[in-house]
Amino acid sequence: MIARIVNRLLSGWIGGGLLGVLVLVLLLLPVVLEGQSYWLHLLFTVFLFAVFGHAWNLLAGYGGLLSFGNQVFVGLGGFALALVFYYSPLDVWSSLPFAGLAGLLFAWLLAIPLSERLAGRNLWKPIVIAVALWIAYEVLVFYVPAADVFGSSYVRRVSILLLIFLGALPLLRLQGAYFAIATWLVAESVATVFNEWQVVGAGGGMQIKSDVTLRQLYYVSFALLVIATLVIWRLLRSRYGLALTAVRDDEEAARTVGVDIRRMKTVVFLLAGLFTGLAAGLYYMDAVIITPPAAFTISWSAYFVFVVVAGGMGTVAGPIIGAVIFVIIDRLLAGYTGKGLLVLGLASIVLMFVMPRGVMGIVNWLRHLGPDETAQTRQRWKHFGQVLLGVGGRSNSRALDTQPGVVAAFLVPGSPLPALVRDNPAWKPLIDGYESARKALAAAKPDVIVLYSTQWLAVLDQLWQGRPRIAGQHVDENWHEYGAMRYDLRIDTNLARACVAAAAEAGIKSRLVDYDSFPIDSGTIAAMGFLNPHKDVPVLIAANNVYHDFDTTRRLGEIAVEQAIAQGKRVAVIGVGGLSGAIFREEIDIAQDHIASATDDTWNLDILRLMEAGKTEELLAELPQFVREARADFGMKHLAWLLGATSGRLGPAKVLAYGATYGAGAAVVQFSVG
Repeated sequence: MIARIVNRLLSGWIGGGLLGVLVLVLLLLPVVLEGQSYWLHLLFTVFLFAVFGHAWNLLAGYGGLLSFGNQVFVGLGGFALALVFYYSPLDVWSSLPFAGLAGLLFAWLLAIPLSERLAGRNLWKPIVIAVALWIAYEVLVFYVPAADVFGSSYVRRVSILLLIFLGALPLLRLQGAYFAIATWLVAESVATVFNEWQVVGAGGGMQIKSDVTLRQLYYVSFALLVIATLVIWRLLRSRYGLALTAVRDDEEAARTVGVDIRRMKTVVFLLAGLFTGLAAGLYYMDAVIITPPAAFTISWSAYFVFVVVAGGMGTVAGPIIGAVIFVIIDRLLAGYTGKGLLVLGLASIVLMFVMPRGVMGIVNWLRHLGPDETAQTRQRWKHFGQVLLGVGGRSNSRALDTQPGVVAAFLVPGSPLPALVRDNPAWKPLIDGYESARKALAAAKPDVIVLYSTQWLAVLDQLWQGRPRIAGQHVDENWHEYGAMRYDLRIDTNLARACVAAAAEAGIKSRLVDYDSFPIDSGTIAAMGFLNPHKDVPVLIAANNVYHDFDTTRRLGEIAVEQAIAQGKRVAVIGVGGLSGAIFREEIDIAQDHIASATDDTWNLDILRLMEAGKTEELLAELPQFVREARADFGMKHLAWLLGATSGRLGPAKVLAYGATYGAGAAVVQFSVG
């Protein structure tokens, strides 16, 4: 019930309507609060810190680039605005774009060495060009002293050396703590130059006296927040966003599957510099005075981290919510107590304990509360009932029906074609087989579905889906002409975490996947669309690591069921994958689809016959030749999953359907378990 209410409020026309009302209210507030500048100023601060948070969240929350140096963009943006406004005829609003441009150009300077063309031994070329330009500039200053914009030979030479060094620094090639420390050192280095630079007032800084009004600042900052939110939202829902999150989770694996690491990191770094610079320009328009110690202080990074973590790292709404929390604590509570940093520090500690995933973590938990909690509560009552029946001396036949363990096992096709074109007569037997399997699955009354799909590919670690709810629309990369598939899956996150820990303890390096917009494979979507269409049962989804062999996959299936039983759950095991792997390379009439070769057909029928007879040992003996000659789907690792999950006790099977999916073998098989 709670999940349903929260989902209705946050999605669909209700969510869109509430968002529209909020935007309208914020647009009208300056009129309503005429003369109450204090509250407008608080909202203005919220908008700015939300933009700061967006920039930091884009780097760390989505790109995996944990930065402690974003204050360099704050300082450069603020001083760029001050310099242009003070030394040029432009007004303050015309000077504002230079704040964003300064952050953008500096980010580009740091991203230059990421280009493969400038890597390794090729790096000497731009350095030689930079040194040549430096020498030319020194000659110019010697003959035309007015050309020296730095004001002193010391600052000039330190600045140029720093620019050359930063231009050669492979910053974006660093990861984790190395990147965090490097960004902080970059910010400190730039701050040192500004502290000595007389043109910007050295340590005394500059003034930005203008005639801007609070209402103007309010609307411009609000517009900047809307633009930044829309840009990031659109980026994350594009193919670049999927690639970006892949880079964050495992850079080597992302590179292996063809993700352009250079482009992904460059895009987010440039956007972070641009938005931080623009927000800093607006901030110092209001502050009027900008000094190097204040503009380049690491306190900015502390604020950015607080905003993002409090709101919810890796979410679009998180920085906005976090900015509200930050302003309430920093400007209201801290102002009341007079202990700003102390209050903020205590609040950070409390938030880490109460909301480790931020406010959006609580919201996402509420959105997915229903199914998971229902299953867990149902299981508790089952055990409670068993105890009562045992104590009362009544028949415990009902208690036996609720004992944890494997209650159903199925092998289903990995191809999405039957789900995409349900009216194709050639695929109707498979669809009917799915329907029979769905009824059998419902009758078994499992608490969780433990699923392994050969189509969800992993490279380095064993991946387990850990997002409480994953929903969206998927287009298969091979069969896109047949349309899209919608999916909405409920994940048993408690079981997923237990599997990650248990697999790691068994020596199988594992990782939990827990972020929005992660690509779901076609096989999982099709299988769950047929077998669990109403999302009645939560799911555990395991990836197919391409480097895991048959035995390792079998062990993973065993681990998954062991952990489910330890949690007192009844388990339905599903292996998603095909039989023979050859498909037609030329276009065919799908209504005439059939197995690609007679040899493949013979092999498939032989394997299915052994399954029906329950001859597991003979089946295992035949598999290597079947895999080799029929090019079976990923070595039949989905069967290994079933064998491991049932501890090798796969009883005689019932072949509910057998057919072809564009020439490849496919079957819906129900195994007896026990």
